[in-house]
Amino acid sequence: MSITLNPEFRYRMPVSFGPAPGPRQKPGGGMWVPEETGRMNAEWMAVTYRTDPKKLEALLPPGMDLRGEPLLTVSCAWFKNLYWLAGRGYGIVVVDFPVTYRGRMETLEGTFCPVLWEGAPDAIMTGRDELGFPKMFADIPQITHDRELGTAACSASWMGFKFFDITLTDLIDAGNEPALPGADNGPAMYYKYVPRTSIGGCEGADVAYVTTAAAPPGTGGRVGNINFDGFDFKRWSAKGTVAWHRATFEQLPLSAHVVNGMANLDILEVTKVQMVAFSGPGIAVSVNTMRAVEPA
Repeated sequence: MSITLNPEFRYRMPVSFGPAPGPRQKPGGGMWVPEETGRMNAEWMAVTYRTDPKKLEALLPPGMDLRGEPLLTVSCAWFKNLYWLAGRGYGIVVVDFPVTYRGRMETLEGTFCPVLWEGAPDAIMTGRDELGFPKMFADIPQITHDRELGTAACSASWMGFKFFDITLTDLIDAGNEPALPGADNGPAMYYKYVPRTSIGGCEGADVAYVTTAAAPPGTGGRVGNINFDGFDFKRWSAKGTVAWHRATFEQLPLSAHVVNGMANLDILEVTKVQMVAFSGPGIAVSVNTMRAVEPA
């Protein structure tokens, strides 16, 4: 007798062993509930800079256009005490910029994320398969601080090659506004792409479409990636810099083209620097209500 897949549960390869646990499903299947998830805490630092609009446009999938100024935000964050990792945590580096997506029946204004790196393969598997996030792996150590100097720093590397740095200085307390950097730019959008299985490997895609946290038309609003009800916040303003370190094939065999693509985006002017620390219900960070957007 072969396996039977329950349509009410989530599965990932290998499917033979039953429903796949993760941020959106507990072991054995079914949604996590708040009393099972406890509280988590995180730090999030971000630098926004002006770059060449033509180079940003070259990163856009079909149906998208730049929206407003060519402002790219690069963030580094560290999450701790995540329920779905049994209390463990990991770091992320996220890239996004404002766009407009025009589909056949709807138009969305938000941000496009062409790539993000995470320090836990488990988070990469769930996010790529279930949400369509363009996740890649990197070693991302916890954010370091020098309280006396008012600085914070984060980096990302792969097998000893450091390809990214972000450094904040002159940190100044800026209150407790309950939002992440860039949260006012609209829903996040991603381009989910899965190549078609074939011997030649050059026969197009099984899946190629935009995903977003926005609610469908007619619902009266949008659904964000994170619900901040019950969270505590602390925010700082700062000065900051980011650096992308170009790589050879030997240094980054499967991602040199990505890192070098980011390095090609000239840092013409830093326009905004922020840092946020927050803590709250663990389930709020990982319950992403995502949907596929109808084609352009």
